[in-house]
Amino acid sequence: MEKTITDSLVSTLENLRENELKKFKLKLHEFPVKKGYDNIPRGTLEKADVVDLSLLLLNFYTGDYAAQVTAEVLRTINCRDEAERLLGHCRKW
Repeated sequence: MEKTITDSLVSTLENLRENELKKFKLKLHEFPVKKGYDNIPRGTLEKADVVDLSLLLLNFYTGDYAAQVTAEVLRTINCRDEAERLLGHCRKW
């Protein structure tokens, strides 16, 4: 069975260490999103586990853009390998 975008987001975020996940949430809240999109509120991010965070990304940014935002934020926190792995999965869709 092929991985879905949700599977890929969850898998990517699960590979982050605790401090990396904290940085990810902080940077995600500050990330300059495209016009027509809103940042996920900080309070919502702080409470979210990996699964909830993946669903928030998909609800706020939709499929491909959610993956793009995730990869860009991962790059800003120096998790480039995870960003590239996620984008590699996205190219298969």
